[in-house]
Amino acid sequence: MTAYFVVNYDVSDVEQYAKYNPGSNHITAATVAKHGGEIIVATNKGVSLAGSAAQMRVIIQFPSKEDAQAWDDDPEYAQAKAIRLASTTNIDAYIVDKLAIPE
Repeated sequence: MTAYFVVNYDVSDVEQYAKYNPGSNHITAATVAKHGGEIIVATNKGVSLAGSAAQMRVIIQFPSKEDAQAWDDDPEYAQAKAIRLASTTNIDAYIVDKLAIPE
């Protein structure tokens, strides 16, 4: 079943974060594709309707939760992920299944 990796965060160290985005975009894209994923949203823009939105919003679609988890755990992505984690705060990350409406 299709699943989504969703992460929202604030950039706390702009210089360090630049090593992730755009510096590691090629690694992120290649490892996402390796696990059958597609980056659907990656933006710092949007319309906030309620609450306080994080600065960055990312949604990646995968064929399954297992594929999403495998990407997040991928050793080839580990160094890029470490840069992202070290340069951001207020991180919310989760994997959810696509809604399947019963017939």
